[in-house]
Amino acid sequence: MVGCLHAEQRRLDVLPAEVRDLILNCCIDSVESIEILLLLRRSEAYWSSEAVAQRLGIAKQVAATKLDALARGGLLLVGGDTGAYRYAPKRDVSRDAVDKLVAAYEEQRIAVINTIYSANLQRLRAFSNAFKLTKE
Repeated sequence: MVGCLHAEQRRLDVLPAEVRDLILNCCIDSVESIEILLLLRRSEAYWSSEAVAQRLGIAKQVAATKLDALARGGLLLVGGDTGAYRYAPKRDVSRDAVDKLVAAYEEQRIAVINTIYSANLQRLRAFSNAFKLTKE
């Protein structure tokens, strides 16, 4: 088990720290999340969940869930009248981290995907550990 944890940590160390932090601490939990972020980053327009789903070939509900998470993570702006989304990181630090994520996704796609799923596994372990009974 310890060997697995060290292997996971080595996979996480392949990417720049800002990219790892964005994946571990923000809202990047799947390839769909990255693809949505990339799509909106290339455009200045607002996108509805239906338009995103259609463009990326994913289910509308998946698009809506991922868009909401990206907005809560401070990477997207939600239009007040339409409920559509636009790429607009709240901080320059976030914009820089997204730029580095995009570069890593283009150059080291497997490392990014492995980091996403390793982070998901770490979150799942932390969640399950919260329910472990301990002897007092």
